[in-house]
Amino acid sequence: MSRFIMITLILGLAAGTSGAVTLTLGPTLCGESEREFAPAPCLEEPAFQAGVPTAELNLKVGGNAYGCDSEWAAGFEFDLATAPAGQVIVSATLVVHKTGYADDAQGFPYIGAFSYTASGAPVPVPRDDLDPDTALDIMYPPVANVDLFFDVTATVQELIDDSAPLAGFLVAGIYSEAGYHNHIFVGGCANTSPPRLEIVFNAPVATEGASWSTLKALYR
Repeated sequence: MSRFIMITLILGLAAGTSGAVTLTLGPTLCGESEREFAPAPCLEEPAFQAGVPTAELNLKVGGNAYGCDSEWAAGFEFDLATAPAGQVIVSATLVVHKTGYADDAQGFPYIGAFSYTASGAPVPVPRDDLDPDTALDIMYPPVANVDLFFDVTATVQELIDDSAPLAGFLVAGIYSEAGYHNHIFVGGCANTSPPRLEIVFNAPVATEGASWSTLKALYR
């Protein structure tokens, strides 16, 4: 290796590299929405209502067959003010915790994370807009009460690029299941395991200077 190439490599190492940094955001809003199907006199509601806060510790996701046939969805909003503006993020993950309150008499539902335009006010989210093609990520929840991870990288990148103030996510069953009793609960804002949004991006590591004598010593 020539002297020029060796010194160039050393100077490159001395200049510093980049490292991954994780920004963890807590929710500014947690809510749940029930959408009724039937029978009469129950309502026939075509949309969930996202952006409606609740202080409930556990938020229902999935089908319900006691009383009115209905299904539930949980919504979460996050403030993006501290997100890295103008950077390409490595990943963004919505994390919700499955709690110990569930009814799997007819199995757990496949659930997905969907995005909605959060404004800090109620937002109707039509059920017809929620399907496997519009889901940001889909999973089948385990029996164990553990963290559930949804990849929302592309959506968070778009929000950051557009300087959006908030990110809104709705966790709902993939398919509408009237008359089924299959749901789980996830932790709300006041739960000991609240939801979070983890954004990983590259940030520069502090540059470490190197004197000429140090470089010569390394070269020798």
